[in-house]
Amino acid sequence: MAPEGPQEIVGRRLGDTVYLQMRVPAKSAAGKGPFSVDHLEVYAVTLAPGTALPPNRDLLKPSQVVAKIPVRPPVDPDAPEPEEKEAAKETRPAPGDLVTFVEKITPAQLTPQMITTPVKEPKHKEPKAKKGAPATPPPPAAAVPPPDVPVVLTRIYVVRGVSKNRNVGPTSPRVRVPLLAAPGRVRAGSTSWNESSVVLNWEPPPSTSDEAPGVLYNVYSAAAAGSGEVGVALTAPLPLNEKPLDAPTFTRTGAPPGKEQCFIVRAVATVGTAIIEGDPSDPMCVTPKDTFPPAPPKGLTAVGGPGAINLIWDANAEPDLGGYLVLRGDAPGDTLQPLTPQPIRETRYTDSSVKPGVGYVYAVIAVDKAGNKSAASNRVQEAAR
Repeated sequence: MAPEGPQEIVGRRLGDTVYLQMRVPAKSAAGKGPFSVDHLEVYAVTLAPGTALPPNRDLLKPSQVVAKIPVRPPVDPDAPEPEEKEAAKETRPAPGDLVTFVEKITPAQLTPQMITTPVKEPKHKEPKAKKGAPATPPPPAAAVPPPDVPVVLTRIYVVRGVSKNRNVGPTSPRVRVPLLAAPGRVRAGSTSWNESSVVLNWEPPPSTSDEAPGVLYNVYSAAAAGSGEVGVALTAPLPLNEKPLDAPTFTRTGAPPGKEQCFIVRAVATVGTAIIEGDPSDPMCVTPKDTFPPAPPKGLTAVGGPGAINLIWDANAEPDLGGYLVLRGDAPGDTLQPLTPQPIRETRYTDSSVKPGVGYVYAVIAVDKAGNKSAASNRVQEAAR
């Protein structure tokens, strides 16, 4: 049986590269029954401005096929499971998987194609005006092109599935990608971080295209920004921001200390319902450092006993807490010195080095694993019996 048409198809242009993402058909065109998708056929054609979209009889021809994407056959429930090494070699998408076709925009793609024979309109002769008759009125203003006629140089993509026995399924919705000049390249700027996030700032492109001015921005992880290599990928690069940004700054939640994060930014232009993104900026990398002290311990209390003073305080909640330093000084406590040479993990301490009847002042400092020290806790004064 023929497969259904590819679903969730969307095209995105990043610089000189088009990413055409789609979901491989997972059922037959009739909605039920066994079938096997052998491959997907990707058709594409470049149309000059004002050219009507070609019908399928003209578009779906072998000369317009730009890619054939092999599809993994369905799993045979009676077949033994493949070995791990064999499974790792399998790169074909399975029915229901997302797959992306990647195509570079070259001079060949920028050359319009005439694949539909235009219909010749009959010549119309204007009748000769009689002597003394009013002059012929001027021709009406040019009509607005219908919505199915591209107003700029445009590349059209459409995909369909083909079964093993060559039954072809219905086509996907058509995807239009304008071939205008992309926005200029964003200039990398500064990076910073705080305890919970990293912040990027950049400069707008030095110039913009009159055809597609770049006024918005998308931010990508540099590791997943797209290589632009022609072929098939499982997923297209996706920006970290939910929608294009209108300001040259971005805050990313998460700043693990010592872990480098790298980003690139692309300028974004909107042409109708299509989005064109410029070339990536230089990578902006940041390696956050933990320079943020924990909160001061709270609730310190002291109880004097025979030959000792017992201290207790509330535990800190920081996940990277390393421990506590206990400070002590003779009353009135003008100067406090560390009583514990190394941070202790417990939230209690017994000072047995005191002299009965002598007043002592105590405070506690929290220390994190990076060595950052908090401010001192509340002070308490006590004497042993």
